Amino acid sequence: MNSRLPLQWLIIFVFLLTGCWDQRLLKDHSLILSGGYDKLTDGRIKHTVTYPITTGQKEAFPEKSIVVSVIGQTARDANIRMDKRIAEKFDASKSDIFIFGEELAKGGIYSALDTTYRTLRGPLNARVAVVKGEAFDALSLQPEDTPLITDYYSELLRSAEQGGISRNHNVRAVGSLILSEGKDFMVPYLKVMTEENRADVEGLAMFSDDKLTGKLGIKESTMYIILADQKKKNLSLTIKVNNDKKNHDKNYVNVDILKIKRKLEVNENKGEIAANIHLDVTLGITEYATDQLYEKKEIEKLNKKIQRELNKLAATTINKMQGANCDALGIGERVKAYHNQTWKVLDWEKVYPEIPIEIQFKSAIINHGITN
Repeated sequence: MNSRLPLQWLIIFVFLLTGCWDQRLLKDHSLILSGGYDKLTDGRIKHTVTYPITTGQKEAFPEKSIVVSVIGQTARDANIRMDKRIAEKFDASKSDIFIFGEELAKGGIYSALDTTYRTLRGPLNARVAVVKGEAFDALSLQPEDTPLITDYYSELLRSAEQGGISRNHNVRAVGSLILSEGKDFMVPYLKVMTEENRADVEGLAMFSDDKLTGKLGIKESTMYIILADQKKKNLSLTIKVNNDKKNHDKNYVNVDILKIKRKLEVNENKGEIAANIHLDVTLGITEYATDQLYEKKEIEKLNKKIQRELNKLAATTINKMQGANCDALGIGERVKAYHNQTWKVLDWEKVYPEIPIEIQFKSAIINHGITN
């Protein structure tokens, strides 16, 4: 055997395993983990970013977030100015969240996101949220139990979605929905609680095209998730079913939505559009301090009350969505797909708020706990 053969292969491997020419060294970059955009009264853009710092020790973990804010004529101009404000190279490719101030969102968020879509390493997986007031205030929070503000918001948005009170979209999904025809979107709506040094998820921010047009409260946000058939692992509602109980809590029941079966129908008649949403939901009672549910008639009585309240909440939610011209259920998409000739002559932004949308819930209680 030729003893030089292994050496020859070793030399070949050395040349094949050369490093990537496009490498980016972490020591040369400031990794921006979250960003926010606000609109000033004169129209300029205020761009806020956060990045982590450590003690400099070899095995140190990030200790806190540094907040930097700059003002530019556009989002891109602000990014350029940010490079002059941060010591290392500005690098937003690892950003996990974008927060938009309410005033900027009302005027449209696409222009602020445009530079992200045009950048090779744009953070398309970053989640999007709207905050009441300014994004700067939201990113300036320093919760004592979370060193990095990005981690705080990541966990806050994740738990809100898992709990059925919010719906998360990333930058990529938002861009696709803005450019699509016949469907709008919603993202979490936040409120800064300065005294508590925390933020609160207050529901969902409704968008028409790329503009913020309204918001849904917590219960309405949960109902939207039911109507859109986007249930996560946990989804519960507290529903008022009585008015005459002396103890306040005995007027309410808490239910888990165990299963949803939805049928969305869009009908066209001589150019007129109407929609029907039929929902079969199975429920589990997790709290009801009034009656003992040991008799079938009591369960049926309670179920009718719950069904009535679900229909009321659904009607309120749909009215708010139509009032905000937010077609997040994608009714327009179905018109476009199944009634295309009618779609071509419709001005959907004018038609959608006026179309009749009928909701019909059918509920069944299949679980009321291990005790009656």
